[in-house]
Amino acid sequence: MEKIEETNTTNIDIQTIEKEEINNNENIKSENAESKNIEKEKFEIDESILADNEELEKVMEAIIYVEGNVPISRLRSLFKCENSDIRNHIENINNKYRNSKSAIEILEVGDSIMMTIIPSTFGTLSAIYDKKRKKKISKAMLQTLSIIAYKQPLTKAEIDDIRQSDSGYHLRVLMEDGFIAWKGRKDYLDKRQTYGTTDKFLMHFGINSLDDLPKLRELKDLEFNRNE
Repeated sequence: MEKIEETNTTNIDIQTIEKEEINNNENIKSENAESKNIEKEKFEIDESILADNEELEKVMEAIIYVEGNVPISRLRSLFKCENSDIRNHIENINNKYRNSKSAIEILEVGDSIMMTIIPSTFGTLSAIYDKKRKKKISKAMLQTLSIIAYKQPLTKAEIDDIRQSDSGYHLRVLMEDGFIAWKGRKDYLDKRQTYGTTDKFLMHFGINSLDDLPKLRELKDLEFNRNE
């Protein structure tokens, strides 16, 4: 009898544990489902704002002001419109700035939209805020930057091989100045970091994308004409 009672008790305990495990699994599934639903709930701008260009542009301007540098894809998602629509809205905002003779303008640089100051204020602001002595970009530094711009992404070894010289110092200075940045590993097997240009590089040289860089043939022709 005692053995039978022990067996029954054991069976009851196993059943209880199994029920608890089932309940726990159901709770976990429920929590996961809730978290997925929360992730799906993305913020959306009110339709009344999207339908009113004036209000839409106010919100767009405010987002660019707050975030400083906004990917076009983010604006496209927020405002449910195409790149061409975003550019039209940006142009309208810039027209308001121009009409009020504002020192602010919004630019498209690379794949992002950013708020900045108009070029005519650069000199005065540089004198006020630039405490450091301006560095002149050496030929070697410009050569390194040009190689990266035209052939990116590149590892240090590849840059050194093209220049036939060590580029460690130049890469460090260009990174500190924000003209280049790491762009990830070469590939799965090659763990070396690669270098590429930044939005600051585009803005500094007055171009919207790398497609606007002069062709290598044009640069050679320019250099040939200078030597004549």
